[in-house]
Amino acid sequence: MPKPSAVAGAMLILACSLSEAANAACTSSPVFFSGPLSETEGAITVNAGTACRFNPNGIPGAVREVKILQAPKVGRAKVENLSVYYAAKPGYSGPDEFAYAYIGTDQYGGPMNVVVRRKATVVP
Repeated sequence: MPKPSAVAGAMLILACSLSEAANAACTSSPVFFSGPLSETEGAITVNAGTACRFNPNGIPGAVREVKILQAPKVGRAKVENLSVYYAAKPGYSGPDEFAYAYIGTDQYGGPMNVVVRRKATVVP
């Protein structure tokens, strides 16, 4: 019997998650992907001088590694415990962009490489 297709439907992957006090400083729409080997994009709005954290919530399978593929031009991005952090530069207002990948095994044992490109709008 063939294994089910991981591309059958879009799945929720990420949302901006911070402490309750910090959530007002960072807003993001959910990002969707169509399969274990895919690329997607999502916008975020973040206050200058604050940070956002993105978790691999909703990814079916096992995330083994997270890599920053494109560093932000103005802010900073890092990976810690499979979470991605983006910190907006204090005093900056304007666009920024970065990309990262979740790498591992999908729920059927196949390869997983989900690339997420984030277009940030930094506000005062």
